[in-house]
Amino acid sequence: MSNETDELYGRRQYDYDDRLTALEIALEQVLTGHEQREQAHLTELVETLKLGAFPDGVAAHRAAHQAMIDAAKQEAEFWRGLKVEIAKKSIWGILQILVILLGAGLAAKFGLGGIAAGAIK
Repeated sequence: MSNETDELYGRRQYDYDDRLTALEIALEQVLTGHEQREQAHLTELVETLKLGAFPDGVAAHRAAHQAMIDAAKQEAEFWRGLKVEIAKKSIWGILQILVILLGAGLAAKFGLGGIAAGAIK
């Protein structure tokens, strides 16, 4: 439509670019304010959750976890040491049995079975 038609019907001419710019500025201000309020609210919620989740504080919670980790390491070290000791003693026991059997076999081979059994005085 032309300016003449607008004037004929009593319509006002608007500068849409200026109004659109003003609207964008107002919207930006509203969104920025909303974002700041939401950020403050979320920060408050996180702090509240931290207090509920860590009643003794974050440092105490971290220390408790470190104690559990240390205990698990010590337990693993204990079992590893126990397995090594059992293996050593098993090997030593097997060697002793083999030496005894070897001695008994040699005694039987050379006729010393009675001496080994205590039959000959």
